[in-house]
Amino acid sequence: MTRIALAIAGSEASGGAGAQTDLKTFHQLGVFGATALTCIVSFDPAHDWNHRFVPVDPQVIADQIEAAVGVHGSIDAVKIGMLGTPATVEVVARALDHYAFPQVVLDPVLICKGQEPGAALDVDNALRELVLPKANVVTPNLFETRVLAGVEEITSVEALKDAAKRIYDQGVPHVVAKAGTLLDTGTALDVYYNGTDLEVLEAPAVGRERVSGAGCTLAAAIAAEIAKGATPLAATRTAKRVVVSAIENKMHGKAPFDCVYQGAYRP
Repeated sequence: MTRIALAIAGSEASGGAGAQTDLKTFHQLGVFGATALTCIVSFDPAHDWNHRFVPVDPQVIADQIEAAVGVHGSIDAVKIGMLGTPATVEVVARALDHYAFPQVVLDPVLICKGQEPGAALDVDNALRELVLPKANVVTPNLFETRVLAGVEEITSVEALKDAAKRIYDQGVPHVVAKAGTLLDTGTALDVYYNGTDLEVLEAPAVGRERVSGAGCTLAAAIAAEIAKGATPLAATRTAKRVVVSAIENKMHGKAPFDCVYQGAYRP
């Protein structure tokens, strides 16, 4: 039986991140993907590739989630990406309560590019209060890990382990704290922690430049593998391999950054 994953995330027009990347990742891992778009993000080539951000009406978001559940009957895993406004956070939190999805993977986009700092802080606070406690797995990047853990800096693997434990202590059952290449280990390094298992996950670094969509791909791959029945730790191990392949086969364009491509991955 084909499993079903729902991405609640923003649309990114170039296809290199957001819900578009989530769907590609689901498909590559043999999972049927559905989406509920939370916002529309488009790069502005005329203004230093800044993000143009347009939120989707909260009722429309609720309608999309209702439609996905109504069509499929049940959803095996949900991946949450960019939400972008407190109203969006609130409607998604209500949906999580109403539908009681069995698995929720949260990629906590704490600073929504294109917003004023005060507005971004409101989103951060709402996300931490309303959605984080409902997640089974959370996949913060290094900045987001610092914020969620309440620490000033993370400059070592031991500090990353400690931060993952601090996030776990806030009630998240499975934490995947991502450092990538930022700890200068010569690898792409993340830490997984679930209260019992503490595992450092490393893969060869593929350059040092950040590649758009890598974080979306990791969270989507974890959601897809969990939808198929994998444990969160096994799902994270597979997701690391998917991300490495997606970066190795990255797409080049006219923007000053590359984006991931999942199409070359083979289980």
